[in-house]
Amino acid sequence: MPTEPESTSILPPLSRVGLDDLLGELMTRTEQIQASRDRMRAPLDAVVAVGSGLDLRGTLSRIVVAACELVSARYGALGVLRRDGTALAQFVTHGVSEEERAAIGPIPHGHGILGLLIRDPRPVRLGDIATDPRAYGFPEHHPTMHTFLGVPLRIRDEVFGNLYLTEKAGGAEFTDEDEQVVMALASAAGVAIENARLYQRGQQRQQWLEGGAEVVEAILGDSQRDESLELVAHRARELAGADLAAIFVVRG
Repeated sequence: MPTEPESTSILPPLSRVGLDDLLGELMTRTEQIQASRDRMRAPLDAVVAVGSGLDLRGTLSRIVVAACELVSARYGALGVLRRDGTALAQFVTHGVSEEERAAIGPIPHGHGILGLLIRDPRPVRLGDIATDPRAYGFPEHHPTMHTFLGVPLRIRDEVFGNLYLTEKAGGAEFTDEDEQVVMALASAAGVAIENARLYQRGQQRQQWLEGGAEVVEAILGDSQRDESLELVAHRARELAGADLAAIFVVRG
């Protein structure tokens, strides 16, 4: 009985070396894809965290924390500009304890490196703050800082403040990718701040309406004059966020 001829492969056998190289490249690409997904996920998680509440002070704090975590910065701050845009009115920090803040003293006004973004709201990256000729110097008890990344934070066309980040982990300088990531976060943060400000204004209006109604009721009711005036002063101080309120009575 005739036997069938043995089949011959038209493809050469794949070498073991070639297979190992192929598998190695596949693993490398897989790790790169996963790393890319992780880098994309981090800013998204940061945006979600920033917009998770409507309290303005809490929103500002979450922005600073998210920015530090995104670029591995040890210290971070968000400087809120005064209404005239010439100096800082508020300074929210991360990485500095309350004791350190108290030892440093008053918040910065925006001199030196911090003032660069106030005068010209564009991103700034520096390898060493201390050696930059534009530096104003640190106050006593201030932590040592070298690497620096600053970006403006806008609400629509208005510059609300600036994000300042220092001391990248490992002593490395902040990169162009770090700058782009923080700029993206700043854009999302502007929306979160605007929402928080609108909510705060709505809450204040409601409090003023309720406080006004309570005062009118006290004045027109059976309360004594001194009790009514005390209530007016108390509510005015509370609603205005003042430390002191006084009413001067003109006696006829």
